[in-house]
Amino acid sequence: MASIHIPTLMLALLSGFAMLGVQLWAAQRSRLRYLDLAVWTWGSWTLLAGFAMLTARLVVPVWVSALLGNGLIALGIVFYNEAIHRHVLGRSLPRWMWWSAPLVAWTLTAWMLTWPLALRTSAISLVFALLLCPAILVLLGPGWRGESSLRAVGLTLVAAAASLLLRSVHALTNPEEYRDLMQSSLGQGLTFLFSFICLIGAGFGFVLANFERIARRMEEMASTDGLTGCLNRMTADALLRHELERGRREGTPLAFVLLDLDHFKDVNDCHGHHAGDDALRAFAAEVRARLRASDVVGRWGGEEFGLILPATDGPGAARLVEQIREAVATLRLCDGEGHDFALTVSAGIAVAAPGGS
Repeated sequence: MASIHIPTLMLALLSGFAMLGVQLWAAQRSRLRYLDLAVWTWGSWTLLAGFAMLTARLVVPVWVSALLGNGLIALGIVFYNEAIHRHVLGRSLPRWMWWSAPLVAWTLTAWMLTWPLALRTSAISLVFALLLCPAILVLLGPGWRGESSLRAVGLTLVAAAASLLLRSVHALTNPEEYRDLMQSSLGQGLTFLFSFICLIGAGFGFVLANFERIARRMEEMASTDGLTGCLNRMTADALLRHELERGRREGTPLAFVLLDLDHFKDVNDCHGHHAGDDALRAFAAEVRARLRASDVVGRWGGEEFGLILPATDGPGAARLVEQIREAVATLRLCDGEGHDFALTVSAGIAVAAPGGS
């Protein structure tokens, strides 16, 4: 009858989590450090310690191995939940989950120490599957709209939870395969292997998701103005050339509007540069609120902003400029000392007509 040698399987899982931990440790030593990755790293090392304790029952009392091993594995899964909550939701887990998860694992293990191993395996596997659920719900909910690697992490954790549930049922229906944790058994070996190999795969996926986020942020930094969130001059220039070419091909007009905040130097001199920065951000927000989805605003430099308006003629651009001018005129700003000030804006319009230049 086919079987899997459990001690060899445990050694393979220990090696897998050790390699994942080393990879995460190396990533944390780079300049691109993320707290999410640090938390996941702690989770991987905690799971490694948990598996090591389960394997250590060959040399330590079973009750020590079971209590420490199950408690550490539960804590490692909580670390994974924390990393995912931070990455997707930007907040930590509730404090109660940090102490309740290991406590449940320890209490259940201690209470069931005299029970047959099959029943203990079924109960603990169910607990581990339930502990994965908060992370799964986050990844399949708001996390699904995040980095593509996060979707793979979510599906991998679903597979891990399903394998743990299958292990729970299998232990109840096939108790003869669970007389000892190190018993060579095909069912016990496969469910154990697949459950925790999925956690290793989720770890590599989480690393990829973090580096996807880093790459996206670096791309945003390279193409946008950090103060206002508008496109920077280089990116806006390239987009303007692209829209001019498209307008010529499609025979549609393209309007370009240059907006200049009047006497902006006086704002900085009289109210301070912090107030000036706030004014630029407020002005950019007012402009963006009045643009179509196809329109683009870029910061040309200092207090100058450019609007790229596809399929827009001169009168259409003039109407938009008047809306912006009225909105800016009613905008009231306040400096750090409580002094109010206002802005005005001047605009110039250029239109590339179909067939023209």
